[in-house]
Amino acid sequence: MKLDFRPLIDHPALVPASIYRLSEILADHHQIGVAEICPDFADGLLLSQEYGVPLEMELNCLVVEGVRGEEKRYAAIVLPYGKRANTGSMVKQQLDAKKVSFAPLDYVLETTGMEFGSITPLGLPDDWLVLVDSSIAEKDRVIVGGGFVRSKIMLPTALLLSLPNMVLLDGLAKD
Repeated sequence: MKLDFRPLIDHPALVPASIYRLSEILADHHQIGVAEICPDFADGLLLSQEYGVPLEMELNCLVVEGVRGEEKRYAAIVLPYGKRANTGSMVKQQLDAKKVSFAPLDYVLETTGMEFGSITPLGLPDDWLVLVDSSIAEKDRVIVGGGFVRSKIMLPTALLLSLPNMVLLDGLAKD
């Protein structure tokens, strides 16, 4: 792998403030690395081709909005690269929602301080769930967006799975 991951705690300029604040309070923050990348290669396949990142280490993160009446709830869905989200009944149940759809992009970017193309499960609002496909638990380390398109974060999977509001779900990812 050609990426130079350095301790995130020493490189606050590479991530949004919310991610940096989270890294400061995590007991194992020294295990979180950040690497600067060329934004042209931020997408999974391009990242793999340009930097030699194994596709099986890469995760995608998307944000959904669940609605029931006037109430809206949000969740990040974390999937292995190349998989689609099964946003049916299990996500509706987790969000206690009647309808689930992609969250409005402007709202997500404004609320998280992250950039389009680099939404990550780290540093999200406290009331958002982080729904993770159970197949990810089998991995030792994973790579996620850095919040800015010019960065990637590598961390132990156990640390990802210890995030507040994290829910591990079987069958969240589909081909």
